[in-house]
Amino acid sequence: MPVLRHVGYLFTQGPMAGFWDKFVLSIGLVALCAAHAMAQTELATGPFTAAESEAGQKAFMARCATCHQANLAGQGDALPLAGRQFMAGWSTRTSRDLYDLIHKSMPAGAPNSLDDQTYANLTAFILHANGGKPGPTPFLRAASLPINLIANGIAPGDLNLSTPAAPVPASNTAAP
Repeated sequence: MPVLRHVGYLFTQGPMAGFWDKFVLSIGLVALCAAHAMAQTELATGPFTAAESEAGQKAFMARCATCHQANLAGQGDALPLAGRQFMAGWSTRTSRDLYDLIHKSMPAGAPNSLDDQTYANLTAFILHANGGKPGPTPFLRAASLPINLIANGIAPGDLNLSTPAAPVPASNTAAP
């Protein structure tokens, strides 16, 4: 009667010998594939800072949320700026493409009316709302990156998109 012998980690005899060999190899293959898949979903650091994203959220709530909604879902002619629909249209385009489009077309009726840093902040906020991670380099000095490299369409948990931020108070500077 053959005895099941264990040599290393492979079973070499007995009725279940082939099963256990395949089972151990399959588990190893699954672990390897899972590690590879996780590495593929890791996003690169975005070409913007946390401060730019925060300033961008304030500017967005003050200037853009009326049309694009506070949750960036869009309405009517104002397209969604976050989520699956946004990523479907923008995933292969670059962060600079997004900045340039916003700069030359927004706000509606007054394109090019904001300063360059405000447009950079708005772009940073939109990228962050789509899962982009802030990095150390300010947007205007960062390299242009494909959006699918830095965003996945999933808003980070720390970003509250359900309600508008408090309005930015108007500057009260009296002339002397």
